[in-house]
Amino acid sequence: MFNSSQALLFVAHPSHELLIHGWLDRAKPRVCALTDGSGHAEHPRIGASADLLRDLGATPGRIFGRFTDREMYSVILNGEAELIDGLVNELAGEIVSNGVALVVADAMEGFNPVHDLCRMIAGAACSRAGSIPYFEYPIHDGPHAFDALSDATITDLDDAAFRAKIERARAFAPILADIDEMLSRFGEAPFRREAFRRITDWTVSPWGEGEHPLYEKIGAERVALHRYHQVIR
Repeated sequence: MFNSSQALLFVAHPSHELLIHGWLDRAKPRVCALTDGSGHAEHPRIGASADLLRDLGATPGRIFGRFTDREMYSVILNGEAELIDGLVNELAGEIVSNGVALVVADAMEGFNPVHDLCRMIAGAACSRAGSIPYFEYPIHDGPHAFDALSDATITDLDDAAFRAKIERARAFAPILADIDEMLSRFGEAPFRREAFRRITDWTVSPWGEGEHPLYEKIGAERVALHRYHQVIR
């Protein structure tokens, strides 16, 4: 079932799908992306993701690069709950109308608030669509983040699939500095692994009472550099 063609992937930013390139090629899911990946430099990368989906036989969903990154951060800062609720309903509708049997989305890691919002929207949509099985995969925490989890589904790609994944990642590198950063931090070899875990309660955050997500610290640093005007907390 996990490699079913009746799957939907929901990512915060285009290019996140590269981290699970092997699964994407096997499952050929519908793919939704909250933002166009323009970042603070305002250079969209949604077109590169559209090309990738076409090459692998996957399908863009209804929500595909609809917002700039700046717009989505404003949605969070302004507490635009009705807009977010509308996205939940739209995603739930797409799940139902396309007979989606499984949803995969970015993990909630506390690194980026839009990543975490993606998890909340996907989880709520799965609930409204009728308790659809919902999985997440690691972004910032790296390919081996789920190794110790008993409920994780882990795949190590064969040589051909791994080579295709790295080649595509390198092709994205000119428009995505994060690729070089992640490869410098982890090296290439760990990205042979693709891991997912089932989420049974999408409302639970991974940090405990009194703890704060990393994006608060990052936000404060960027406010000090005059890149942001306000910290998301």
